[in-house]
Amino acid sequence: MAFTATPTAWIPSWAEDGTDITVPIASFPELTAAEADAVTGDIRKITFAILEQLWDVWTATATADRPTQWTMAKNASVNTATGITTTQYTCTFAIETTAQDVADEA
Repeated sequence: MAFTATPTAWIPSWAEDGTDITVPIASFPELTAAEADAVTGDIRKITFAILEQLWDVWTATATADRPTQWTMAKNASVNTATGITTTQYTCTFAIETTAQDVADEA
């Protein structure tokens, strides 16, 4: 198998109509409707849920089937005094400098 770039391979129920992107909240297991609310929600939780979804698919994808022009890494550490886990996601993209666009896969 080879890398699949389609959004639906990475985010379940992704849809677009040429103007808007639509993704059900249920596509992000780490996110609730309250956290995603446009007025009272929390952008930190939204961002975490999106990154965690991408990470979950990344790690479930065989190494040979992952993209080469986009890589992901995740590190976590626990502060035993506070019980807080700090999670860091790193996304690296190879960019076509002249076009400011993600480079094509080989």
